[in-house]
Amino acid sequence: MTRSKPRIVTGLMLGAFLAFGVDTIIIVGVLWYIGQIPGATAGGVSAAVLVVFVLWIFGRWVRLRWADRLDSERVESADDRDQRDPLEQLKQRYAEGEISDAEFEKQLDTLLDADRRAESSEDRSTLEPNSRERK
Repeated sequence: MTRSKPRIVTGLMLGAFLAFGVDTIIIVGVLWYIGQIPGATAGGVSAAVLVVFVLWIFGRWVRLRWADRLDSERVESADDRDQRDPLEQLKQRYAEGEISDAEFEKQLDTLLDADRRAESSEDRSTLEPNSRERK
């Protein structure tokens, strides 16, 4: 949803620039044709409108490429976090067929036991100060 709003705004701005630019070039061309302004002025105004339009298009292109790169970096960093998690690594190895069912279950039990030991040591460390306060 966040991607659609900038694209809608870009489309509206593109339409406004095209309408304004084309109208300006047509008006300047008509004024030159009827002799109200010199050809150099008409050419300069038309060139200026085209330059502004090209610069805007280039700026939007760079900005969209930058946003896409940031989005892909966010996805890659989330993937990296998943890769660091031992359980996710184990699941991935099992899914890719690197380890058997028995090896997966053995390593899973090892990871779960390690988590249980870590939780129980955290529980003891939070209980110890309370038991000292009672004495």
